[in-house]
Amino acid sequence: MKLSREMVAHRYGQALFDLAEEQDLRQPLLEELTELKKVFADQPELGVFLTSKQISFAAKSKMLQFLIDKASQTVANLLRMTFDYGRLCTLDAIINEYIRLNDEFEKTVRASVITAIKLEDAQKERLASSFAGVVGAKKVYLDEKIDPDIIGGVILKSNSYIYDGSIRTKIAHIKRLLLK
Repeated sequence: MKLSREMVAHRYGQALFDLAEEQDLRQPLLEELTELKKVFADQPELGVFLTSKQISFAAKSKMLQFLIDKASQTVANLLRMTFDYGRLCTLDAIINEYIRLNDEFEKTVRASVITAIKLEDAQKERLASSFAGVVGAKKVYLDEKIDPDIIGGVILKSNSYIYDGSIRTKIAHIKRLLLK
């Protein structure tokens, strides 16, 4: 029975998180995994190269060794293991699961905020603080997006919460009420 990508990511991410906690490496490992994720995001051809059937095993091993040489022992083991078991294509999902577990541990929420105009830093801080109170988090990281179509107001989205206080939605609601 072949495991789904999500199941593999969950199992590897959980094992990695448990190991990091056991060895008191949770934060340094988070930083290293985030950097590794950025490397693969900035160089998508690297992932294609390492998972391609057309590239020789020796060439892929040499490239992988380059990454391993720059990694901690834990990340090096993760890279070797995912490569050896043909699961390197799930590395991004594994790292995302580790980040999710770390956020849960630290009571951190990552949310996207959509506004019609760019928010000032003070506005973002107040919004993050208010949202932290609503969702019971200690810290909120906001990923800001600008969408002039919402006219005004704010839309906040996290994994388990959506708050739509946009003018566009309020106008649509009033329109529905008037049409009844």
